[in-house]
Amino acid sequence: MKKETYNNLNVPHGLSLCVSGDCSHATTCLRQIAYENLPASTTSLLLLNPKMIMSMTKKCKYYLSNEKIRYAKGFTCTTGSLPVRVSGVFRRRLINLWSIRRYYQKRKGETLLLPAEQQQVIALAKELGVHQNEYFDGYVEEYYWG
Repeated sequence: MKKETYNNLNVPHGLSLCVSGDCSHATTCLRQIAYENLPASTTSLLLLNPKMIMSMTKKCKYYLSNEKIRYAKGFTCTTGSLPVRVSGVFRRRLINLWSIRRYYQKRKGETLLLPAEQQQVIALAKELGVHQNEYFDGYVEEYYWG
């Protein structure tokens, strides 16, 4: 992983950070990487209890991998390809999964789609007869903050 700064990590507000630098996964854990790159101007932060982390005998349940994942950004190309007779079914089914607000945010690309959500869109589109090379308007590689 290239050297990151705290700001370009896009650390979510309120994320608990980890100070257990002697952990075997510290070099690949986003919580530890974010802590190591924390700017000196930060006055307060949320931390995982180091004593609790040290007492875990198995893999840490708070571990966040520093591998980026491929998010999809918008699926208006898919909604535009739907026949009118099934467009309502497509929309309602995804709204039932995500909520109406999330559906429109994801459709327009305001909220990124996780790989599992991408599969939901593709499976539903195919079920409704839409087969195309690309189902999403774009992609971005980002960290998954879980």
